[in-house]
Order: sequence, then structure tokens, then C-alpha cells
Amino acid sequence: MEINTYKYIVILSLLVTLTSCKDENSKKRTRQVTESVSSDLQVDHLNIWVKNSEKAKQRLIDIGFKAIPDSLSAIHKGQGTTGRYFYFLNGYLELIFIYNQDVFDTNNEINNTLDFAERSNFKKNGASPFSIALKLKEYSLDKIPFKKIAYHQEWMKTNDNIYSAVNSKNNLAEPSIFVVYPELESDTFETLSDLNNIPEEYAFARDFYKHPNGAKKITNILIKSTDLDLKTETIKSVNEIENLSIKNSSEHLMELYFDHNTQGKEYDLRPELPLIIYL
Repeated sequence: MEINTYKYIVILSLLVTLTSCKDENSKKRTRQVTESVSSDLQVDHLNIWVKNSEKAKQRLIDIGFKAIPDSLSAIHKGQGTTGRYFYFLNGYLELIFIYNQDVFDTNNEINNTLDFAERSNFKKNGASPFSIALKLKEYSLDKIPFKKIAYHQEWMKTNDNIYSAVNSKNNLAEPSIFVVYPELESDTFETLSDLNNIPEEYAFARDFYKHPNGAKKITNILIKSTDLDLKTETIKSVNEIENLSIKNSSEHLMELYFDHNTQGKEYDLRPELPLIIYL
């Protein structure tokens, strides 16, 4: 089993990564939302823009999720943002917010074709506060099925870029869509026992995946947004991804299903977060 320790530093100060092991396929009761399949794209992680990060984070902690310590939550150097993170066996949820307004404004002047400024101002302009970070099963730029903009930041290696959908700037009703490069991808674990493959020097990180409420994997994602054109290049591409669906609604709302909703529990985190959790 090969371990890439570079990712421990890039995504979090001490982010865990390794090649996942596959040894289990259990059948569980499912509260079904949608299931479709894309040949190339997969969900890597999810972002929600927030104004009050502490209150939003606490809402998730109150229902039994374990947050990454703030001291290990990386500042996005040169971007003026940071996040509060919740890690699962097959991805993570990030509550993203402005950390330094001056740096944030400067970055938006330099990268004015991207949508950071608009997304952060979602309460005033009605933009979707959600971002979907995608990865490719086999990384190749020609497999990204929508028009894209390269984004490079000082914390990235020289030839590495994140690719953002052009439509994320042009159509704020859509969730923001971007594709990460391989060194930023979240590797997955099949079971909690696979966490033992994390190197001993980072053994403390194994606990970040063990939530008191029992959540292990995100198994369905439903994102609702207002005034969507479901026929755009990005929306059609995203709606082909397994266990992910974007739909029209009267409000911006994310619904996350964990472990096929086997516990039969539901938590509505509004108004602090536009999020409903199913455990």
C-alpha cells in the first residue's frame, strides 16, 4: 500500500491520505434520492460558504459530528479564506469563509474571472453558497466536460492548477463547480479499520473520522438551487455523477445522506446552515 505524504500538508496542515483498501460491500436500508453514473467525474468534497463559521460548525458538532481542530485547518494562502472541516471515509465537508478581507479582495482583483467574491456575498446577491469539488477517475484535462478556467495559487506546485467551471461565474444560481488535481484529491477508506494504515506519526488523525453519531460515508447528495437552467453544460455533467443530484427549488439547500440513512434520523440545521442531514 503506497502512501503519499505530500497531501498531509496541502489540504490540512496534517491531512491524511493513502490508497484505499476495498474489502466490504454490505447491503443497507436506503432512503433513495437519486443514483446516476458518470464515466469520469466523482465528488471529492463539498463546500458551504458561511458568515459565522463558529456557529455553523457548532451546529454540526451538536448533532454528533467531530470537527478537525481549528489549529490544523489550513489557511488558503494568497486567497484570504480558510475553512472548518468535517472528514468522512469518502470525502469531506468544508465550511469556507473569509479569513483576511484584504488578501481576499486582492485575490479577486487578480482572478476576476472566478466567483469567490460573488459566492461569499451569497446573502445579498442570492448566489448559491455551495461548491462541489470534483475529481477525475483518471486525471486528464480533456476529460473535464465543461468550459473551464485555470486557477493557480502560491501554495500550489508550479504546474498545478484547479479548474473552475466558467459557468460558475456566469450563473450564480448554480453551485460553484471545480476540479482538483490528483495531489489535492481526497483518498477514500472503505472501513474504519482501514484507518490503521495511516502512518503512526499521524495516528492522531484517525480519530477525525470517528464521529460520535456514527456517520461514516456520504452516500447521497442532493443540492437544491433557485432559478436553475438544468440544461447547462455544467449541470448536465454534474447530474450524471453517481449519488449526486442538483434540482430546482424555492431556496438554496443541501441534503446529505450518510450510510444510506440506516439510523432513520433527520436533522435540519437551518437557519445556521442551509443543510439537512440524514443519518
